[in-house]
Amino acid sequence: MIKIIMSISLLFSINLFAESAHDHEHHEHAHHGKKQDIKTTIELYTKACESGETNSCNNLAVIYDLGKLVKQDKKKAIELYTKACNAGNKYSCNTLGKIYFKGNPAIQDKPKAIEFYTKACNAGNDYSCNTLGIIYIKGDGVKQDRTKAKELFSKACDAGNMGACRNYERLK
Repeated sequence: MIKIIMSISLLFSINLFAESAHDHEHHEHAHHGKKQDIKTTIELYTKACESGETNSCNNLAVIYDLGKLVKQDKKKAIELYTKACNAGNKYSCNTLGKIYFKGNPAIQDKPKAIEFYTKACNAGNDYSCNTLGIIYIKGDGVKQDRTKAKELFSKACDAGNMGACRNYERLK
């Protein structure tokens, strides 16, 4: 598993170096290699994700979500984020919270978003805890609950989230 992750990191660093170093004479050649590097990277992330490496699932989800290296595929991204979240990846859970809370109106689902934010917060994602606190202050998709918000801000603040610390102080 470590070898796969190291290979992926190496590919990205080589690709970044190649992009900054190439000139117009080597333009065609550099793009051909770039496509192969992207394909290899996707294959490595896929293999690692299939073997249970949640960070690889999350990274692959980001690639499909943003659509900068491959054709954008939001459905595939959500599937991969969900797989990683269900396996305990707090970043994927946080992203799913954002997608379902603020995303495309066709998939907005605030109760589902709150579920994912809660999962991420419970896994130690301080941004999710802060976001949940804000949701509870506003009563946006949940019953307004200042006590719950204060607990969430405190948890996020204890984890080093300065925005949550300020939010906690405002509630005092």
